[in-house]
Amino acid sequence: MSLKNTAYDNRPRRNLRSMVIEPFKQIKFGLYVIGLSVAFVAVCAYMFVEAFTEQYQHVMAIFNVVDPNKQWDLVTNDVFYTNAIRIGLIFVLFMVALFAIVFRLTHRYYGPLVSIERFVDEFAAGDYRKRCKIREKDELHGLVAKLNHMAEQIERRHGAGPMHGQDAAIQAEAADDELQAS
Repeated sequence: MSLKNTAYDNRPRRNLRSMVIEPFKQIKFGLYVIGLSVAFVAVCAYMFVEAFTEQYQHVMAIFNVVDPNKQWDLVTNDVFYTNAIRIGLIFVLFMVALFAIVFRLTHRYYGPLVSIERFVDEFAAGDYRKRCKIREKDELHGLVAKLNHMAEQIERRHGAGPMHGQDAAIQAEAADDELQAS
């Protein structure tokens, strides 16, 4: 079995806290991206309406339409309403797709960062046996591999770190066996 498969098989299971609370941290990034996109669409819509209004005024001047009731009849027809509905639907589809992409990408990047943060906290507490584990579809595999390599090097130099209970007894017994063998 390769090291890669072992890391995924031993990954911690998601609990209610990581499924409910931690994804809300993704919302901050998602809101920035969605807000920026909505602002861009709003600016484009404003520019479109301004251009449409100017064009409308030119058409009214060319055809010399003076009756205010008839002015909008020239432009607001079935074609206008059909295009307005199409643009609205495209905007809704854009927002749904943007939300799905932002959620998926932040999940793939933020999820590993949560695992890396937990790994660093436990490693800093002295558990040198700890390894960082992330899901196969997550990003940042290169960083996780480097962190795990670093952890292996430190564990070799300094031992497994403070142990409690049965683990400490097993390590002490192995140390005694090594002393007797030499």
